[in-house]
Amino acid sequence: MIDLDEVKSLLKLADADALRSFMLSEMEQRADLMNRFKAVFGKKGKGRSLNDYKAEAESLYDDVEDHGYVPYGVDIDFSSLSDLSELYIQKGDFLEAAKIYQALSEVIAEKMDDVDDSDGNYGEEFTDSLDSFTECITHAGLDADGKRPYIKYILENYLRGDPDYFQSDYNEALNKLCREKLDWQYWKELLEPHMPGDLPCDKDWWRHHVAIELISMKLDLHLKLGEKDDFYGLIERHFRSSHALCLRYAEQLLADSNNKKAQEVAEAGVAIFEDHLTKELRDFLSRIYKESDPKKYRDTLQALFLQSGDWKYYGPLKNASKPEEWQERLGKILVHFAEKRSTDWFGSSKLIDIYLKEKMYDLALTEVMARRSLLSLRHYQKDLAFRYPEQYFNAYRELIIPFADKGMGRKHYQEVVSYLKQMKSMDGYESAVSVIVEQLRVEHRRKPAFIDEMKEL
Repeated sequence: MIDLDEVKSLLKLADADALRSFMLSEMEQRADLMNRFKAVFGKKGKGRSLNDYKAEAESLYDDVEDHGYVPYGVDIDFSSLSDLSELYIQKGDFLEAAKIYQALSEVIAEKMDDVDDSDGNYGEEFTDSLDSFTECITHAGLDADGKRPYIKYILENYLRGDPDYFQSDYNEALNKLCREKLDWQYWKELLEPHMPGDLPCDKDWWRHHVAIELISMKLDLHLKLGEKDDFYGLIERHFRSSHALCLRYAEQLLADSNNKKAQEVAEAGVAIFEDHLTKELRDFLSRIYKESDPKKYRDTLQALFLQSGDWKYYGPLKNASKPEEWQERLGKILVHFAEKRSTDWFGSSKLIDIYLKEKMYDLALTEVMARRSLLSLRHYQKDLAFRYPEQYFNAYRELIIPFADKGMGRKHYQEVVSYLKQMKSMDGYESAVSVIVEQLRVEHRRKPAFIDEMKEL
């Protein structure tokens, strides 16, 4: 442990020339100490070049790389640079601190192909570095002209998309940095040459996605600048090519109290786009129809439930339907999920869940039994076992012996025991389970791990 009081005493006694000589000697051998000294005692704006900082960041990779690659679990410590930037921040030299964070973010981005980032550590380091860079520029007190090079720099990185998964970080940085009308106007001016004409076909997924992102960015700027006519002109040209733009168009129309046009746009989207892309549009329409068209409201809720299986649509649909109409709708819902059960486990589960919700217990039991699955028996036991105890226990008994025989290993034995415990929890069947357990002990007597696990029974 460092004795600071002793060090203070020694500093008071030290000869000034000797102290200078000592510090120079130490700094000759330790570049980090020299850099920290300059950060504290140097003049504002008299730091190092961006390339110098980048070289230092790259050297951190050199120390840990294995044949040019940083393997999983090896996290580079960037604190030597981030701590240095904090010294400049404390001195009020925000632009020098920004330069350090710029170097860090650039090197991390350039090196992403050379690291195993399975745990997301380097992605987080990039996000933190870019965020700190933006904060430093913001606190530097620059006017609109002073901020322009930084706005251009961030936008160019966004447009370059290398790597593309950092684009959202650059977009967020732009939104943090650009806070005034002059900033937004300059951003829009820089963006203009890159705007797409006709949208690429959505089969060319990546180019289509990039185009939509650019259009969305410009739409944001139109709204920030109060350019509603330009916003509507741009989105009207492109909303039929993107379900996301279609929804945005409809939502903005509704916010501007143009309910009729909002409904028309959303309905056009439902007609244009494939079903799996229309859930949010149907959700939007359900809010409009609830007040304006009860029949369409119920039809939309039904479509949403069939599309998603989300229970948040089921209750409102049932509550909004008269008893006779509900029975008709329920029949269609049951047919839909019955048709899906042969190819879709989700469809089968949803069918059983609807039967239970509607108290159609006989049909629920039939579906569960048809699965011939211990997992399903356990899942639905609390709903059905006490209503049909004999059928339920017999189904368990028919499946448990073959299941016990088909696997080995302690994990499998523990699973067998867990099912036996479920069976034993059924009132009146404890002795029947004991018979099964004894049979298993005899048949598997040469499996000590299995016998050991069954001690719990």
